[in-house]
Amino acid sequence: MTTSNSDFTACEALRLLGSDPENWVPDRPGIDRNFTIIGGSGSGSTFAFALRRAGIGRVTAIDAADDEAHAGVWLTRARMEKLRTPKNVPGPELGIPELSFQAWYEARHGAEAYAVIDRIGRVTWTEYRMALS
Repeated sequence: MTTSNSDFTACEALRLLGSDPENWVPDRPGIDRNFTIIGGSGSGSTFAFALRRAGIGRVTAIDAADDEAHAGVWLTRARMEKLRTPKNVPGPELGIPELSFQAWYEARHGAEAYAVIDRIGRVTWTEYRMALS
């Protein structure tokens, strides 16, 4: 697998953030998870990342899909070809510009290509989400 400039920048941004803070939620007898998220695609994985960054450990995201590559609806049930949300609305990057869709897309296709698209295609969105995983 080749590593793109965007992958390096994203990895570097995560490295500089440091490891997740220590879990501050006290252990409770008989409880093995602090938080379980139903749906492991876009929003689910974003919530899991945000919770871990907030110091909430033992977070699990589950999905009905057989594997991570098939989680969510974008490659299975979604019928629209483009997302309704404009391309520049903040998303799962949680304020980290290096993890944004724009950074990922421009690293692969160039700034000019990003300027031309109005909305994000569902398959392209899935590729971006998988890159964040």
